[in-house]
This record gives sequence, structure tokens and C-alpha cells, in this order.
Amino acid sequence: MTFSNWTELCDQLGKQFNIDIDLNGVLFLVGIRERGLIFQPFSKEEKMSLIHLGSCTLYQEMGLTEKTGADADGWPTFAQKSLALAIPEERKHKVLQDCALRYFRKIYPE
Repeated sequence: MTFSNWTELCDQLGKQFNIDIDLNGVLFLVGIRERGLIFQPFSKEEKMSLIHLGSCTLYQEMGLTEKTGADADGWPTFAQKSLALAIPEERKHKVLQDCALRYFRKIYPE
């Protein structure tokens, strides 16, 4: 997979999974991967949990969260670092996009 920016990453992932993809879709795919699951139908609650896992995982790329262990169901748990609180709400979207690019560049090195 070759991509140099956010749009190319979304295009590549969309083609790979045959879906239209946006930030939530990327977070969902990251969550699936981090949970060790396969792409399959999920309930709305499961999707929301996977998106949350994806965002925590991506924020970890920039040191904004830290994995602290796992809960009773085996889901990873994270602690938010104080630096994360300083990110304005309107910047979080871009920060997650940048983190996603870093994450997928590790998975698919050129």
C-alpha cells in the first residue's frame, strides 16, 4: 500500500475493504486490528467501542495516551496524558489524521 497523505490513505483503505471511508472508518479499522478481530458485521455498540479503541491507539502514536493494561473483557485500557487536554477540539480531527498516517506507515512501510 502506497500513500503520502490522508486522502490517499482513505482511498487505499476504501479499495482494500470495498467501503467508503472517513476518519471514523479509519478509527474503526484500527480498532479491529488492535483487538485482533476480522472485518465482519458488528453491533452499533461494538462499532463505537472499536472506534474508541482506534482513537486511543492513534493518540498513543503522539504520546497523548498510554496503554495501561486491559479490562476484564480483554479490551486495552488507556490513560490520557495531560498534554492531550491541551488540544483544541477543532484540532483533534487533524491530529487523528496525522496519527493515522504514522500508524499505517508502520504497518505498510514503503
